[in-house]
Amino acid sequence: MAESASSRSVLDVLRTVPNENAFYFYRGEGTPSGIKASSLQEFLSRIESADSQSLYFHSQRHDFENWIRMLGDPTLAKQMQTVASQNLTPDELKSKLVRIVRMRVGKLKKLAHEA
Repeated sequence: MAESASSRSVLDVLRTVPNENAFYFYRGEGTPSGIKASSLQEFLSRIESADSQSLYFHSQRHDFENWIRMLGDPTLAKQMQTVASQNLTPDELKSKLVRIVRMRVGKLKKLAHEA
């Protein structure tokens, strides 16, 4: 998505998706945490409070970037991919993910407001 994206595509990325498209957090393989995110804003809230090990688990599997790509934001997906490849500790990873997603949500909301 180009930075000069149309308001429609920005709103698509910020939309709330149905349960079947929500992101479901796991603590590990076959161990659901009972936490889900149905929008990018909700995802930000969930990763802010999520266990670092859970975030590490998903990051190593590229789950975050795949879900964000499904939402329609290849820019953020690429940023998530870059962070996943940086060999960070779980706590460093969490800190970086929160910062990146927070900045992106802010930028998308600004673009949606300007449109």
